[in-house]
Amino acid sequence: MRIALLLCLLLSTFAQSKQLKISIGEYPPFASQDAQQQGIVPQVIRAAFETQGHTVQFEFMPWGRSFASSLKGNYDAAAFWFCAPERQKDFYCSDPLHYEAIHFYFHKRKPLHDWQSLLELSNFNIGATTGYSYSEEFWQLAQRGVLNVDTVTTDLQNFKKLLKDRIDLFPMATIPAKHLLKEHFSAQEIEQIDFHPKPLMIESSHLLFLRQSKESKQLLETFNMGLTAIKESGKYQTILNSVGAVKSPSAEHIFLK
Repeated sequence: MRIALLLCLLLSTFAQSKQLKISIGEYPPFASQDAQQQGIVPQVIRAAFETQGHTVQFEFMPWGRSFASSLKGNYDAAAFWFCAPERQKDFYCSDPLHYEAIHFYFHKRKPLHDWQSLLELSNFNIGATTGYSYSEEFWQLAQRGVLNVDTVTTDLQNFKKLLKDRIDLFPMATIPAKHLLKEHFSAQEIEQIDFHPKPLMIESSHLLFLRQSKESKQLLETFNMGLTAIKESGKYQTILNSVGAVKSPSAEHIFLK
């Protein structure tokens, strides 16, 4: 009788388990197809779902296409995005995965001095990456022509433009920016770039679940339970420790404590 009951429980768990497909973009060291275990955030998401019996397959693509594909219902979830008001119209947002502080990078030939309002940046040419939120105010001012904003598809393109004086400012989180600069630019080039200590914004990132999908509410609850579980077990912190200590002026915002 006990064996039969155990078999029923195992079969029930197996029947409920699912391999999930999640869209994601390149954002090393947080997420990268070439990184060990695909980066920190995929490890966190995978570990959270594994506690609930699900496996995860990540499909990497440009951020804009990642979001558009998820909006069409091609994936079980989209990783990993700020929970902006316009996104909440179409998606449920998970509990926060981590926090990021976004700063303006500049070329030392044209430094950004103290600023308090985005309105003060109207004389700068600002680079942006397609699909990124930055802030609602940022995009509103860009649409009104108050800010001069030029978008490209990758952060790498924006740093190249910054070095060539084709843009004056570029907003990006410090940890991914440091990684990107180290991977693609010389020490002499990196020395020419700096960032302003005042953040444009501090925002949390989330896993998004399409509201139109019948399974999304359950997957949202399942993931949040798993995320809580790996934090309580210490697995979350172990994943962070696997890449070494995070040292940055905005390090206190990088991951939840």
